[in-house]
Amino acid sequence: MDLFLSFVLQSVGYFITSYFLFSILGRKRKIGYIFLAIVFLSNLYPYIQIGFNLEFQMLILGLVYDVGPVFFAFLIFSSITGGIPMIKIKRNRKLKSVSTKIQPKTYRLRNAYLVIGLSLVAGSTAYFIFEDVTRYVVIGFSVLGLLFGLFLLFDSLKILSERVIMFVGREKEKIYTYDIPKEAKTIEISDFFKNENYIVDPIGEVTLINVSNKQEKDYLYWIATSDKFVVEPPLYGVQHIPYQDDLNQFEKYHLKHVWYQELKTGKIEKIKEKMIK
Repeated sequence: MDLFLSFVLQSVGYFITSYFLFSILGRKRKIGYIFLAIVFLSNLYPYIQIGFNLEFQMLILGLVYDVGPVFFAFLIFSSITGGIPMIKIKRNRKLKSVSTKIQPKTYRLRNAYLVIGLSLVAGSTAYFIFEDVTRYVVIGFSVLGLLFGLFLLFDSLKILSERVIMFVGREKEKIYTYDIPKEAKTIEISDFFKNENYIVDPIGEVTLINVSNKQEKDYLYWIATSDKFVVEPPLYGVQHIPYQDDLNQFEKYHLKHVWYQELKTGKIEKIKEKMIK
């Protein structure tokens, strides 16, 4: 029983850490994979050194106990971040190594509650069951996970509204928007645009911070074509967006996240930007 609990708790700890790195370092799955690979190799190395001196059954048991949690954490991390989905009906277009699936507020809140819950369960279980160094390792991961979960929770609660902004035209002449439902868990391109004759490129994300420190999020897409075609609901046309003068900074085959602060005068000011890909 202790071995099983240790396996589960270590898996949870590795997953929480990899997801934390994924979230704060540009939502790049590669960062999480690098962390898991380092842990995998560090756990495997002792068996490479002494493996031939162990009985086969002991070798297999040791590998399952020490290396298995890393592999299990890899599967959970890949599934949640879209790398290896458990159920996948069709493949959506995406930039290499960066998930282009929108993860709206409901999805982030769910993940925050999941991380907080797992951290509390893992830490409490480790405190009452384990007595060796495993207790402190698991509790350490649990504390980090709890802090990350709380950060993710409070950050998500700041979001007031979310929408898709889709540009059409060589110079982004036409602007369409789709208001993301508050109960939506994930959004893919096919949820708001179903014409398969055109490629819809994700080009960035904009966070508008109002004077009350609440946020509005725009997820930007672009169909760079001179063709004329009808854009159907749920997308609808708009004439202007607050950062329209800065649209040239968003380019094809790149993803950029830009933050704007609303001033008391009603204007906005760019305060930060990050190149995601």
